[in-house]
Amino acid sequence: ELSRHDRAFVRPSPNRGTLGGLAAYTNDAVTLCQSAGYELVLVETVGLGQSEIEICEGVDMLLLLVPPGGGDSLQGAKKGIVELASMLVVNKADGNLLPAARTTAADYEAA
Repeated sequence: ELSRHDRAFVRPSPNRGTLGGLAAYTNDAVTLCQSAGYELVLVETVGLGQSEIEICEGVDMLLLLVPPGGGDSLQGAKKGIVELASMLVVNKADGNLLPAARTTAADYEAA
């Protein structure tokens, strides 16, 4: 488990209503982790949408996870962040959701 690894530091940082999907001090926390010798720093956000793209300023790579079956309405809601993403991954692509995940992936590839 990652949180128990001796070279891992896992810390939640709620944004407390700050727009942009990040807490006000997230970039400082990333810099601190890099200064402490962590080669890889993962920053997880939730609820990103069209106007919440500040995460792009504080990371080297933006990975966007999307659920299967979102369709055009999801694409419209996340338009700004989709255009800035370095990589887009359709998650939950197993079991009964596999066909929907394939369709969602194809829709994003064609966009």
